[in-house]
Amino acid sequence: MIEELFVQQLQKCPSGFQQKFRKIYQQLKVVDKPAEVKGIVQTAANKNHYKLYIDESRIGLAVRGRKLYIVCFLYNQYFH
Repeated sequence: MIEELFVQQLQKCPSGFQQKFRKIYQQLKVVDKPAEVKGIVQTAANKNHYKLYIDESRIGLAVRGRKLYIVCFLYNQYFH
């Protein structure tokens, strides 16, 4: 599931960045755990939270129940 805030943030990014995100998103659809995808790490503070690294940007992910939510940018290299 992709949160609306993230969609708005992603639309402001260059198309090359958006393409990288789409490739990772496709991979997320077929894995059992988010950490199985390159560039995604589980946070130490909460086992249900993950960070996705693309270039210098970080995107917050959260597992709620059996669904993975793409929440928002934690840091966006294009908007300081």
